[in-house]
Amino acid sequence: MKDLKFLMLDLPEVVNRLVIYGDFDKALELIDLYIARNIPPILKKRLDFEKDRIRRFKEDYTYSFDEALALAQENIEDFTMEELEYIKNARYADWIYINGEVKFHNKFLENSIKVHPTFEKRLIHPRKDAPEVLDKAIQYIIENGEIKYFIHVKTGLKLNPKYARKEEIIRVHLPIPRKSQQIENIHIINTSHEPKVIAPTNHPQRTIYFEEVVKGEDEFTVEYSYESHIKYKDISPNKVSQNQPTFYTEEWLPHIRFTPFLVELAHSIVEDEKNPLLKAWNIYNYITRNVQYSYVRQYASIVNIPEYAAYNLKGDCGIQAMLFITLCRIVGIPARWQSGLVVNPYSIGSHDWAEFYIEPYGWLFADPSFGGGALRRGNKKRWKFYFGNVDPFRMVANSEFQYDFYPEKKFLRQDPCDNQTGEMEYLDRPIFQNEYEVIQKIIEVKKI
Repeated sequence: MKDLKFLMLDLPEVVNRLVIYGDFDKALELIDLYIARNIPPILKKRLDFEKDRIRRFKEDYTYSFDEALALAQENIEDFTMEELEYIKNARYADWIYINGEVKFHNKFLENSIKVHPTFEKRLIHPRKDAPEVLDKAIQYIIENGEIKYFIHVKTGLKLNPKYARKEEIIRVHLPIPRKSQQIENIHIINTSHEPKVIAPTNHPQRTIYFEEVVKGEDEFTVEYSYESHIKYKDISPNKVSQNQPTFYTEEWLPHIRFTPFLVELAHSIVEDEKNPLLKAWNIYNYITRNVQYSYVRQYASIVNIPEYAAYNLKGDCGIQAMLFITLCRIVGIPARWQSGLVVNPYSIGSHDWAEFYIEPYGWLFADPSFGGGALRRGNKKRWKFYFGNVDPFRMVANSEFQYDFYPEKKFLRQDPCDNQTGEMEYLDRPIFQNEYEVIQKIIEVKKI
C-alpha cells in the first residue's frame, strides 16, 4: 500500500499561507527551497505531495466569479449575483482562492442544481426525469425478502490522442467486480486487449491489468457480467447480541484517524447509548441530517477526508461514507468501505457507501448519501432503508479504502484512495484525468 501517513503532517507556515491564498507559483518555489534543506524525509514527502495537490487544485477550480455567474444565468432562470454569493457561502458551490481570486469548482453548477431546493425547477432547459426504479426495488425487497438482478456492462478508458506517446509502453488498471456479500457469478466476457493480470476475486481493490504499446487511438475496455443478490435484513435493537466483535475498529491512516475533534464528535452523537445498532443509527442520523451532499475536489487533495466532512458539513458519497466508518470505529462498531458503480436500467456512474457489523445480523449496509438525499426529498421510507440495507443496483470493485492494486501502480494514483473508473500510466510518469476519457456503458440490467 502506498504510505500516505505523511498527510498527517502540517505544511510549513509560509507554504500553507501561500496555498490558502492561492499563490501557487510562489508556493511551489518555496516548497523546492524547503525540500533542499536538512528536513526529515517524511516532511519532504509531504511537501512533494503538496506539489501534486496544487496541480489538482488547478484542474478542479476553473471558473472565476464572473464566469460562474454567466454559466448559472445561462442555465437557471432569473439567477442573480446575490444568489451566486449565497450558494458560495451556503455549501452549495465549492470554491478556493487562486492568486487571491475566487475560483469555483468545475462542477459547482451541477452540484447546486442537485441539492438546492429550487434551482432544478428553474432550469431554462428542464431535464427529463429518469424512471423511478429505486422505490420499486426497495418495496419489492421489503415485501419479498430478497431481490436478484443480472447486470452486464462495459467499462474502460480511452487515451486522448493528444497525449498518446506512440510506441511507448502504457499500463492500464480497470476496476472489475469482486466477490462480496451481494455480488455473485462474476464473468469477464470480453476485453479490448489480452490482460496481463486479472486480480483474484477477493482482492480488496480488484482490477484487470493491461500492458501494451501505444498506437495512438488507444481504448482499453472490459466487458463483464455479475449477479446482485440482495437479502432484506429487518433489524431491531432488541435483537442485538451482547457480545460484539472488535475487528475493523482500528485506525487506517491517514484518513481513518481518531483525531480529538472526531472523537469528541462521535461521543457527542452517541452520548450514553450502549446498544451498538442504536449507536450506528445515531451516527447515520447525524450525517444524513447535517452533512449536505456536495461534489468536491479530488480525494488526493484532501488531507483528512472524515474531518473535511465534519468541519465543513458537506461531502460527496465517499466523504460521507468515510465519516460514517470513522465515527463507527471510534465508538467500537466495526465498519468498512464498499465502492464501485451504481448501475440501473437507465444510468451508470461511480458511487461509494459503507458496511458496518452488528451481531447477530453480520455485515449491514449504510449509504449516507443516498439516505440523506431521500430525507431531503421527504422520502423517510427510503432514508430508513439505507441504514442496514442497500438496493441491487451496485457493482462492488472495492472493499477497502486506500489499498494497492495487483499488480501495484508505479506512480501516485489519480485517486490513491478509491478506484471506480481506472488508472493509466507510462513507464516514466502518471497519466492524468484530463488525458483520457472514461467509458461506462450499460448493456443489460434485468431482474432474475
